Amino acid sequence: MGRRCRVFAFCVLLLLVCPATAFPQIHSFTNPAIQVQVRYADGSSAPGGVVVKLGRQFGGAIAEAETDTSGNCRFAPPKPDVYFVRAWQPGYLEASTRVDLQSSQAATARLTLKPIPGQNSPASSTDDSTTSSANGPAIPAEARQEFEAGRSALRNGDADEGITHLQRAIELHQQFASAYLMLGTAYNQQKNWKSAQAALEKAIELDPGSEVAYFQLGGALNQLRAYEGAVRFLNRGLDLNPESPDAVGAHFEIAQAYFALGRWQEAEPHATRAVALQPDFARAHLLLGNINLKKGDGSAAINEFQSYLKLEPDGPAAASITEVIPRIQAAMLTAKK
Repeated sequence: MGRRCRVFAFCVLLLLVCPATAFPQIHSFTNPAIQVQVRYADGSSAPGGVVVKLGRQFGGAIAEAETDTSGNCRFAPPKPDVYFVRAWQPGYLEASTRVDLQSSQAATARLTLKPIPGQNSPASSTDDSTTSSANGPAIPAEARQEFEAGRSALRNGDADEGITHLQRAIELHQQFASAYLMLGTAYNQQKNWKSAQAALEKAIELDPGSEVAYFQLGGALNQLRAYEGAVRFLNRGLDLNPESPDAVGAHFEIAQAYFALGRWQEAEPHATRAVALQPDFARAHLLLGNINLKKGDGSAAINEFQSYLKLEPDGPAAASITEVIPRIQAAMLTAKK
């Protein structure tokens, strides 16, 4: 047993990067459909023209549509996958939901639009300069305009312009929680981890009920190697909303943090959960393979590494895995003797 532990003491290099996802093609798929229903928080249907996007959790949009006068629209996905449907309207927080079409040919995505904290919905606002809300101080109209301009720029792939608008929004209204959250997310996308940390900590201070802020902050702290803090914030986000569309990424980030701390036993259930939620999450398979090496389970490690290679044959760890699999197999044969 001692020799087996020694030969399994190597691990494939783990890259602490923002998780990327891939999705499986499993079943035959005929006339797939996702019916989308967008409603306001009071239960009434949203007006026509709400922008709705179909896509992957960490990828770009596959399709885009606008709701009809009843707040509904429809997508025809290209293949059996796990999809994410997101709705957006000025003055409201983005709404999103996860739709699993791996074993079903049709599903309904129900999305609820909630006003940005600190303001009323645009439809009910009667003041062009400010809005008020029981949720917080009034947000000046100019600050809202900068926020919307920043969100639009980020959606168009212009992070620098988006950040500039969001910074202006915060200058105009220093209690603008949603602007801090979006700014922190933009900084994460730019890999400006320290700036992301500062913005997201402020977002949480202003709105401690936003699980997305905790997830984003946990990811930034992982990159800064502040693993204990990352675990704390990521778990807090999961406590707030364990069914969040971003839960798979949160579990993966927690597993990475625990693994970096040398606590693979605590990393294992989170890595396993990430794979279960999204079977084609390549980096989760890579992490789970490393965890199995720590356990001394060579067969399980090989299975996970081979899954990674199928999903990312040219991925950043592919060369290391291709080299290490024969070494694991040789160590297993030696251990049997």
